[in-house]
Amino acid sequence: MMNQVYRVFKKSKFDFTANLLIIIFCAASLFPLYWLFTGSFKYSQDIIRIPPDWIPSRVTLDNYINIFAKHPALRWIGNSLFVSGITTLGVILVSAATGYAVSKIRFRGKKLIFTLVIACLVMPKEIYLLPLYQQMVSYRWIGSMLGFIIPDIASPFGVYLMTNYYDTIPDEIYESASIDGSGHFRFFTDFALPLSKPGIAALGILTFIRTWNSYLWQFVMKTNENTYTLPVGIASLFDNPDIVDYGLKFAGASITAIPLLLIFMLFQKFFVSGITSGSVKG
Repeated sequence: MMNQVYRVFKKSKFDFTANLLIIIFCAASLFPLYWLFTGSFKYSQDIIRIPPDWIPSRVTLDNYINIFAKHPALRWIGNSLFVSGITTLGVILVSAATGYAVSKIRFRGKKLIFTLVIACLVMPKEIYLLPLYQQMVSYRWIGSMLGFIIPDIASPFGVYLMTNYYDTIPDEIYESASIDGSGHFRFFTDFALPLSKPGIAALGILTFIRTWNSYLWQFVMKTNENTYTLPVGIASLFDNPDIVDYGLKFAGASITAIPLLLIFMLFQKFFVSGITSGSVKG
């Protein structure tokens, strides 16, 4: 009896400690967002007040009004939506087709190609940034939307994710479909794509978030303020020493973060399902 009581007490003590650590971790992770969002509704002098104003004593919408009135923020948002949307669509199409070919079609050099995909997956973009930029110059794509979009459509992660996902589809399904006269293209459109919807959803969410947050490449490719995407435009506010309005900067950063939080909250189920399904091979 005493042993049972001791085990229950030990388990409850462990659960309490684990829950406490989770709460501390979540609080530490969410506090910067809280400070960002509350700061966007504060006056600039309240943000830098010592001791800090943890709960806004004065609330204002002037920061959000000024960022749209004094800067082409709507243009930046439109650029980001266009670049992120088209890039996401392109990554899904290219990765789905390439992943299916690597997974289900037999051809010479397939293992080598997949090995190169993995190698590109671990290679940071900064390594090939200069030759890629020179290539964009030769195409005269500097400052154009093509220059923002085309280099990001080739996604090693997307090919890797979709290849693993198609590997979970039993080969017997394709063999049965081929007996009925279905070739690879018909099997891909009629069977593989519908079965891989969770993986496509996860890839789409990840690609949109990555592109929306992208800064380095879009900063390199910009030519003027009208070609800024939202992260580049907001970063220009922080880099400008003439702008000391911290509330304005906090509002700009909040505008960048809010769509990502909404997307993840709305599509969290599809994201988790796609990632977990694609990570387990049958």
